[in-house]
Amino acid sequence: MSVVSKMKTTSDIALKKVGLALVVLGLCGAFIRLGFWQLDRAADLKELQKPYIEQPLIPLTDVATPSTNLSDSAINRIVTFSGRYVAQFDAPGQRDRSGVVGTWLVGLLEVNGGGAILVVRSDQKSELPKGEVDVEGRLLVRQFEDRADKSGDQLSRLDPSLLVGTYDLPVFDGYVVARSEIVDSKVLTLPRVKVDPARPSVPGYYWQHISYVVIWWLMALVVLFLPLYGRRRKSEAKNEEEPI
Repeated sequence: MSVVSKMKTTSDIALKKVGLALVVLGLCGAFIRLGFWQLDRAADLKELQKPYIEQPLIPLTDVATPSTNLSDSAINRIVTFSGRYVAQFDAPGQRDRSGVVGTWLVGLLEVNGGGAILVVRSDQKSELPKGEVDVEGRLLVRQFEDRADKSGDQLSRLDPSLLVGTYDLPVFDGYVVARSEIVDSKVLTLPRVKVDPARPSVPGYYWQHISYVVIWWLMALVVLFLPLYGRRRKSEAKNEEEPI
């Protein structure tokens, strides 16, 4: 074999080894990353199991602005705001804290200072109050799936974007489930909807995610072990072929 051929063969072997090393490192890194991802999900799930701690009352405009998506820190806050109702709708297919499905009464309130927001007022029929209303309630993220058909006086879901083309008002993202409404220093006596704080969901169980962590990291070890095992097998086979 010529010197050039030997050099070419050596170069090809070196390239194959580098390519194999890159593949092994890539797969190993991916499996380790997947393990850490499952570890983070297990930690998130454990955090969700802790009791929800209510935060202090805060003005709506301190945590939200019209035409802007709600931040994570704004969701579930108990907010206060004032304004006048400009419309009222039915929202069928809504489920309260007890699991009861019914039609909620929802008002669109023009907030003092600008913007409008959806307010869940009750689970029974009631006329819109006249004049300025002071509202206190829980701010929740908008719904993304329809619960019914949309019509003139009926909302398919609690989503202010459904009303953008109908009312010439910038809207706050999400909606508020009212705990109280005050008109002219008088508290409106309505049966209020009871809801739990919104909680992000993480599928599965804590130990299930931990088991996935173990599996992914074992896969990383297997990927590292296989090339070494292959070289050992080749070395043993070569020794067996050599004459004594």
